[in-house]
Amino acid sequence: MREAEIKRALAHHLDCVRGSMSNMLLEELQLSGGEIRADVVDAYDMHCYEIKSEGDSLKRLLGQGSRYARVFDHVTLVTTERHLKKAIPMLPAWWGILLVPEHEHAAFKQVRVAKPNKGQEPEVLATLLKREECLSILENRGAVRGLRGKSLYMLQERVAELLTLDELRETVRSYLLRRGEAPAVEVPHDLFSIAL
Repeated sequence: MREAEIKRALAHHLDCVRGSMSNMLLEELQLSGGEIRADVVDAYDMHCYEIKSEGDSLKRLLGQGSRYARVFDHVTLVTTERHLKKAIPMLPAWWGILLVPEHEHAAFKQVRVAKPNKGQEPEVLATLLKREECLSILENRGAVRGLRGKSLYMLQERVAELLTLDELRETVRSYLLRRGEAPAVEVPHDLFSIAL
């Protein structure tokens, strides 16, 4: 399956596992100023799903992994049998692994369940926020004065300084959930080719 097909199948799989929450999924979520994009993020539990399809290379996996470790509560590699043996020793022990079905009537296979990540960094977590979101946070804290004309990077940096890690994690999560109210991942249930 190609990446787009895997994304649709993954959304369906998560719907089946948790019950119709596909609107919590955000696709190609930018972090670190767009330097990296997370394939699929479940905003509900801040879970990043990194997809490596049959034709993908694993070359960027270590770099992506180190960035994701600074941001997400959980990370799962969604990959094919072809990449599995090579990927396992590359991944941190807390990453989950989900195996893409080999044929259309099979289910995803959970190779390893993701464990909680304890390495989030506020300044990187804040890079998930958009400009208007940062300004809203700063305004609510009475700390927006002199910052309206500043760069997004400076706004994100200020938000990371003002909030505790727990406050920031919950604030980022709430904004991502709001974005999810207008689904970023289209889930047309009649088009799924994978029966789970």
